[in-house]
Amino acid sequence: MTGQPGPLSPDVAVASLYQQYLVTRHTGRAVRLSIERLVGERSGPSLTVIDFHEVAVIDFSCADEVVARLVFDTLSRPAQGARHYFVLDGMEEAHMDPVSSALERRGLAVAARTAELRPVLLGQVEAEARSVWEALSRAGQAGAVDLAAIMDGDPAACARCLDRLDERRLVRGSGHVYASLFSFLASGDGGPEFESR
Repeated sequence: MTGQPGPLSPDVAVASLYQQYLVTRHTGRAVRLSIERLVGERSGPSLTVIDFHEVAVIDFSCADEVVARLVFDTLSRPAQGARHYFVLDGMEEAHMDPVSSALERRGLAVAARTAELRPVLLGQVEAEARSVWEALSRAGQAGAVDLAAIMDGDPAACARCLDRLDERRLVRGSGHVYASLFSFLASGDGGPEFESR
């Protein structure tokens, strides 16, 4: 199955960074607090797309303060209301190393999309879960049984991986159906834009 999943659909907003140089922890903190305000304004399930298209440079401290802290803080508050998800968009090779390093240091991961619209998983994820994530990214939306059949794998093991990926906010699950976060971005744009200054 592919396409826009109805009941799975979160509220989507775009956090456009509009900065070429994301360096220093102080800059990262200002950006993160602005994105947190955007996330806090939404009460239902939400997906925040952090747009890196204008970013030329991001250093480790800024990547840790913006991306790793956002993911860590969101996962640390699982019982407070609806789930929030993040996707990094417009990622270049120069962005991926500092972001991945910051996430790995904290044992975290995040879904990302390159400037060429290729889905990538940044951070720390075991090989089996990464394979399931990649298969779901290609399928768009599927149940564990269908995805296991596509992968020629065990449905129970696939379901366990999908549940873990959902807990880590790397896919969105509802009942027995799971969706790639990229399936919500098929039109190429999200919802309201947020500008970080």
